[in-house]
Amino acid sequence: METVLAFLGVVLPLTLSPGPATIAIAGIGMRSGIASALPFYAGMMIACAAIALAAAFGLNALFLASPMAYDTVRYLGIAYIVYLAMRLFRSRPPTDDDTTKIYSLFDGLMLSILNAKYYVVVSAVFSQFLKPDDAANWIFVLALIALVAFSQGVWLVTGAGLRPLMRSAVAFRIQSIVFGSSLIGVAVYLLLRR
Repeated sequence: METVLAFLGVVLPLTLSPGPATIAIAGIGMRSGIASALPFYAGMMIACAAIALAAAFGLNALFLASPMAYDTVRYLGIAYIVYLAMRLFRSRPPTDDDTTKIYSLFDGLMLSILNAKYYVVVSAVFSQFLKPDDAANWIFVLALIALVAFSQGVWLVTGAGLRPLMRSAVAFRIQSIVFGSSLIGVAVYLLLRR
């Protein structure tokens, strides 16, 4: 039980902290509401589950053995974050009859798959809590997925809760600039960080 509590104490703050995924899901929730953000959220969670499973079963070894593989994912991820920021900058305020989903399941998948920070966090957490050939490893993998789902859901609901503030074109433009700039800031930070 002590190990599970330690795991929760480490993972919950990491998953709730701002990063590319949390900024994106909050901004999409604010722009489009929860229902329109669900495909993006589902894509993020599918990628989260795949990465957590892969990390638990050896993906970490690939990144440790090949810094070029890690850097490739890292740079592609930075480029994709910039792409999402540009989409935010160019977005228009939704109309009452606007049902367009500007962010798709594919966008959520790509953002999460190309988020090198996620691999580092998962690797660091799993290296502390997973033991080779231990059946209990599944508990940690499932707990990580559940905590990420919860954390991203909190950001989505928070963003959607602020949606009424975005009724004016000026407020919407400010939101697009703030969230787009936040994503650019994250991309620059990730680019400069080693």
